[in-house]
Amino acid sequence: MNTLIQDIRYGLRGLGRQPGFTLIAVLSLALGIGANTAMFSLVNAVLLKPLQFAEPDRLVIVWEELPAIGAVHDDVAVANFMDWKTQNKVFDEMAALSFRSFNITGDGEPEKVQAYGATANFLPLLGTKPALGRNFLPEEDQAGAAKVAILSYGLWQRRYGADRDVLGKNILLNGQKHLVVGIMPEGFRFLWGTTGLWVPAAFSAEELKQRQNNNLTVVARLKPGATVQQAQADIGAITERIARDYPNEAAGREASVLSLSEQVTGKSRRPLIMLLVAAGLVLLIACANLANLLLARATSRRREIAVRSAVGANRGRIVRQLLTESLMLAGLGGVLGLIVAAFSFEFLKKLIPGGLVSSTLQIDLRVLGYALLVSLITGIVFGLLPALQASRVDLNEALKQGGGRSGLGASGSRLRGALVVTEIALALVLLVGAGLLMKTISNLRGQYSILQPEKVLTVRTVLQGKYQEPAKRWAFYDEVLARTKALPGVVSAGYTTSVPLQWPGGANGFTIDGPQPPPNVATNAIHRQVSADYFQTLGVPLREGRYFDNRDDQNAQPVVIVNETMARKYWPSESALGKRIKFGEGPWITIVGVVTDVREMGVDQPVKGEMYLPYRQMTTFPAYKPRDLVIRASGNPLELVAAVRREVHVVDFDQPVSNIATLDQLLDDATQSRRVGMMLLVAFAALAFLLAMMGIYAVLAYFVTQRRGEIGVRLALGAQPRAILSLVLKKGMGLALLGLVIGLMAAFILTRLMASLLFGVSASDPTTFAIISVLLMSIALFACYIPARRAMKVDPLVALRYE
Repeated sequence: MNTLIQDIRYGLRGLGRQPGFTLIAVLSLALGIGANTAMFSLVNAVLLKPLQFAEPDRLVIVWEELPAIGAVHDDVAVANFMDWKTQNKVFDEMAALSFRSFNITGDGEPEKVQAYGATANFLPLLGTKPALGRNFLPEEDQAGAAKVAILSYGLWQRRYGADRDVLGKNILLNGQKHLVVGIMPEGFRFLWGTTGLWVPAAFSAEELKQRQNNNLTVVARLKPGATVQQAQADIGAITERIARDYPNEAAGREASVLSLSEQVTGKSRRPLIMLLVAAGLVLLIACANLANLLLARATSRRREIAVRSAVGANRGRIVRQLLTESLMLAGLGGVLGLIVAAFSFEFLKKLIPGGLVSSTLQIDLRVLGYALLVSLITGIVFGLLPALQASRVDLNEALKQGGGRSGLGASGSRLRGALVVTEIALALVLLVGAGLLMKTISNLRGQYSILQPEKVLTVRTVLQGKYQEPAKRWAFYDEVLARTKALPGVVSAGYTTSVPLQWPGGANGFTIDGPQPPPNVATNAIHRQVSADYFQTLGVPLREGRYFDNRDDQNAQPVVIVNETMARKYWPSESALGKRIKFGEGPWITIVGVVTDVREMGVDQPVKGEMYLPYRQMTTFPAYKPRDLVIRASGNPLELVAAVRREVHVVDFDQPVSNIATLDQLLDDATQSRRVGMMLLVAFAALAFLLAMMGIYAVLAYFVTQRRGEIGVRLALGAQPRAILSLVLKKGMGLALLGLVIGLMAAFILTRLMASLLFGVSASDPTTFAIISVLLMSIALFACYIPARRAMKVDPLVALRYE
């Protein structure tokens, strides 16, 4: 122990005598360890922490699948859910949620809130209880029962001022009284993030017979000892029986079972692991850089080490002293790294899936233990090799005059070169990965550039209660559109069921008039109802035919506009114009236009066949009625918000206005996780690149210093400065080129692991590889040139006298 204390004291004095070296070393380690700790904190919060429900490993989500139309993880029809619930042999319990939205009125500013209709066993299945009040009673989960609601903690705080007296009182939801019976715990989330309130599902008799209207999310709890695979087999068998018993309604339907953890975090797993690996590479580069610095520092301490050896210190004792100093640097870097990690948490929160109950990042015991372990390993990694190298001294050579200025020999030079090659190779891998992600983000956003999204404002007005009759809805839409178009700064306005990226859209089967598609091609397409000026407002180009106009009303011939994908799919060898389709026993609807494809279901989701219908011709399909007002502005669209809200309230004071955003902001939201991941990877790559260039500069600076005498002799014998420049550049660029080759091979292999994160660019994109290679070699040349130029200016007399 006394020896250890002595080593620590001696190490502190040594580090204090070289504050510049100590500062650079600690800051480099702080950035590397901080990046690793921050990413591990994120992985810990998302992937390692168990979900905050009772026995979360037994919770699963059950989806319907319809492969014929590409429906994966689709919602579940009520009748199918009831059959699963009564016939399964693997679940203790099954519950269901259906998406709802309510307009709260009568007690202040009208407000739209997202809500869910939940079966009475939903919260007990999760093992969750309201923080105040009670859960739904089984008798309240019946059609025609008294209407009740449970408020989220956030809604209770924001709208009702955390007043406990709201329990037992009625609130108006879509104009109907609902008794508040409970308040949910703070931070409660399930799958899709914030929910305003819950009401009983209370399936009607008609819904209990429905096998085609898919609107339920089904959650189940496995029996003790049951597995997801057993559940998949059991539910799959039940679904096959349903398909056989109800061929007209359920033919071709399948089912899939996912653990709740996989459902919530599945899409985040690979990006988070990729970023954790990237942070690890940055730390490796930092370690290589510090190992180089320690090797250079060991040169100046060679006489000191020789003296200690001469007075009796064995090699192990010297290695321990040097390693103690390395661990002290790592410890200081680890402490600063924790601070760096803590400051990054606010930014990293954007990568946490919305459905996680725990959405906070913190330095808990697991994270603290990880940081300590990383610091310890880092200290050993960057300290051990230099310590072993420095402790191998020739006493006679080191103790004679000038010996302290000699280098560490050929092996030391090779080690420093190998470290620089490693740094450059790792930096190139990170730079290529960052380049591919940057191109991906550009491609994702670029596909919407034709719409000029920065000029488009979207506002949601969900019509409920008194707007059940189509004529009342049409009157509301018509008046709001007329008033909005009259506002200064408005170029055009339109209504749609949903703007791009906000809702996948509901699908409808249809019948084609004329030759039928092949048996394996289902006649099914996404359905949206729009106003006459919707396409012009959004900026969707017309490919054939015409847009809708005000003549396409309830008295005119039924018409529809389809996208290019739908036209190619069902009329591949001829024009779709003039072709007819119909829904069930309804009238024939004529195709009057074909518009370009817009990726509506997600920035990277495949485009599906879509059909757009004039809202004035639709008295059926109320679930698809328009709700999103789209406005194209001549200036900043956000400046229109107050005026648009005022005009909506003139038409109906009780109508909430929500989801106010530009289309550009919706694109930002849709690409947020990728953008945050890209920014992190770019930051890691930039840091790695900087460290690698510092490494090559340090090696060449050391090379020039150690060969100062030789350079002086060469110059004294008549060598041209250009030859000295060439000598140093050849040394540095040789290392850079070797690192480049190794890095390209590694990047070519490793970038395939991130292929699923890319869009519109290959994992081996030659342009990205070429640009990054040229950039790296150009900056490497600059890093080499500075010490090379210094070598050219060596004074032969001074250099020879120095030797």
